[in-house]
Amino acid sequence: MPRIAVLADIHGNLAALEAVTADLARIAPDEVIVAGDIVNRGPQSQECLQAVRAAGWTVLFGNHEEYVLRWAAGPLPAPDDNPDWWLPPVRVAQQLSAEELGYLAALPRAHVVALPGLPAIRVVHGSLRALNDGIGEWMSDDDLLAAIGGAPEPVVVGAHTHVPFSRRLDGRWALNCGAVGFPFNGNPAAQYLVLESSNGAWQADFRAVPYDRAPVYAAWERDEVLSRAVIARVFRLELETALPHLIRYERFCEQHGLNLTAPDSLEHYRARHASAGHRRPAAIHTPPAGES
Repeated sequence: MPRIAVLADIHGNLAALEAVTADLARIAPDEVIVAGDIVNRGPQSQECLQAVRAAGWTVLFGNHEEYVLRWAAGPLPAPDDNPDWWLPPVRVAQQLSAEELGYLAALPRAHVVALPGLPAIRVVHGSLRALNDGIGEWMSDDDLLAAIGGAPEPVVVGAHTHVPFSRRLDGRWALNCGAVGFPFNGNPAAQYLVLESSNGAWQADFRAVPYDRAPVYAAWERDEVLSRAVIARVFRLELETALPHLIRYERFCEQHGLNLTAPDSLEHYRARHASAGHRRPAAIHTPPAGES
């Protein structure tokens, strides 16, 4: 029975990628597709890129690959005239070799899985509309159809939102594979999607692989990015809580007239977040040790 794995949004989290790689070794899929955003956000982008390439998996272009390539081409305006705000993607652009940057630039935007006797699958990073246009639970049926309806394939798998998702409508099936490195559904485990064939159809298994985040924090501490760039500390908060904070932090600063790049502003935000409590983790498949 054919089995396809789709993972995305690794974001420089090598420990999470290694956990998923070990889980994939047990599952033994026929094809592994990385739907973009290997780099940026976390502290080990180059190591993650090298590991993915060494695995020989199919890889797609994501919006964070685009960000890094834009920074490699030259500086961009920074909020509050503080260039350290963009230090994480700048550092990735500096670390990657010219050959690695060329590899990212040449990545395709979509991949189609077409196997005899099974519905064809189109995999993208966001949706058919844009790299940064993810699909998820908040969408109406009409909006979801607008995001995926242009695909000739009946099954569309996206990523980008960092939240697993599945909805069937009008003979189509839209899925989001979730995030390996920075999940935003309250569950800190490394998450990805496996599609397995059964009686001429695909069945979805949303997997969540627990792992030790201590090596990620240690990798951050070895780099000056965490001490210099407030945005890197926002990323760390996202890893700690498995929730999205960057846009919320930007809005918080705007609403309260705070300097986005000031460490004190983030401390005010953290205090507000702590007082608001945390969302419960989503219930998805967590494989026990030794499961095949």
